[in-house]
Amino acid sequence: MAEKACTNCKRVVEDSTECPVCKNNDLSSNFNGTVVIYDSEDSEIAEKLEIETPGKYAIRVK
Repeated sequence: MAEKACTNCKRVVEDSTECPVCKNNDLSSNFNGTVVIYDSEDSEIAEKLEIETPGKYAIRVK
């Protein structure tokens, strides 16, 4: 199964029909760019993208 991104929080998931972060089931396979956040508390990128949970995120979800 291909990777999909949550349209709400932009978390990238594989083999799932629901986002593990926000529990949204509206996932899209149409997204651009990814960023991996390891430490969301000390990351300037996570702060700018408003990410609170470590993981792989899409930069833009269509």
